[in-house]
Amino acid sequence: MLLLFTSSQLGGAERSLTRMALEDNNVDYFLATLDAEGPWCTWLRSLNKKPLVFGSGNGNLSLLWSIYRLFKFIRTSDINILYVCGARASFIIRILRFFIPETKIINGIRWNPSSNSRLDVFSRVSERFLNAFIDAYITNSQAAKNTLIERCGITDSKITVIYNGIDLPLGKGSSLFSRPINILTVANFNPRKGHVEYLEVVKNVLNIQPEVHFIFVGRDDMNSRVQHEIIKEGLENNISCVGFQSDISQYYKEARLFVLPSLWGEGCPTSILEAMSYGVPVVAYSVDGVMELISERKDGRVIEVKNYQKMSDAIIELLKNTKLSIKYGLAGQKKVSELFTLIASANNHEQVYTRLLNKSS
Repeated sequence: MLLLFTSSQLGGAERSLTRMALEDNNVDYFLATLDAEGPWCTWLRSLNKKPLVFGSGNGNLSLLWSIYRLFKFIRTSDINILYVCGARASFIIRILRFFIPETKIINGIRWNPSSNSRLDVFSRVSERFLNAFIDAYITNSQAAKNTLIERCGITDSKITVIYNGIDLPLGKGSSLFSRPINILTVANFNPRKGHVEYLEVVKNVLNIQPEVHFIFVGRDDMNSRVQHEIIKEGLENNISCVGFQSDISQYYKEARLFVLPSLWGEGCPTSILEAMSYGVPVVAYSVDGVMELISERKDGRVIEVKNYQKMSDAIIELLKNTKLSIKYGLAGQKKVSELFTLIASANNHEQVYTRLLNKSS
């Protein structure tokens, strides 16, 4: 099995699928990137696993070289199944399909491509006209599966929903009562993650509870726009942008509340599951796969998209009512332990692989 990522950055997709692969002792995974060296490679080596790095730099020549190296590896390594994640790698693999007809190809869709962004439009067009080159799809949300069926014309039987899994035993921090009033957001800076719009919520919360501190963890893909907006709004003393962090555990252990302000495109956010596993209550907008993870007023709050006042009210309620926060946190921990484990994710993936290989035998 070759698990191939388009990028060598370390985001939720890379983190969750890599952990799943490392957890599975029944499948021999090669873990690879079509990109050059990056944070994912460093992180994987820290886990005592060697990454396959097919890329070597930037530019079209480098891309052609990485495609050649990928093709050569597949042909010489007896790869049964190629599991691809990322729009670019997925598109390239369809071209290579003619030269590797015996290899089964799975396309992993790790977000819901339902918006009008260029990436989503490109993805939907590719899947509508080129899905015959893909043997199976794995999405991490029912919302993404629905988009592939309704907007790309892919048959239901070709798509399997497998949610992300989290390491167990569950993380533990100090009691919410004793934690600093930190509100954590773990998401790379990207327009769809809603950091800029979230500043309206931040201001509303600070008007009521000025002692609150907000922490943004994630890679900056917006050329410091978020930081500039923070300064423009005079919030630099209330928000810490700590950048990419390979180990986020301490931030979860010190968080009173977790907020994901994504506006569209979410599949199964690993950050929400991680927050739940640490007993941190979660507030998020009701976008795509988020609604499949959080049960409103049972283990968190789900707010209508861009309803800044309702999100502010939900945050303030949970900050003031610590008993309610603890109730949601414990319910979230229980849900993760029962439904979102790495073992369950690995086993569900194995079932897809077995079906594919049995079809070809």
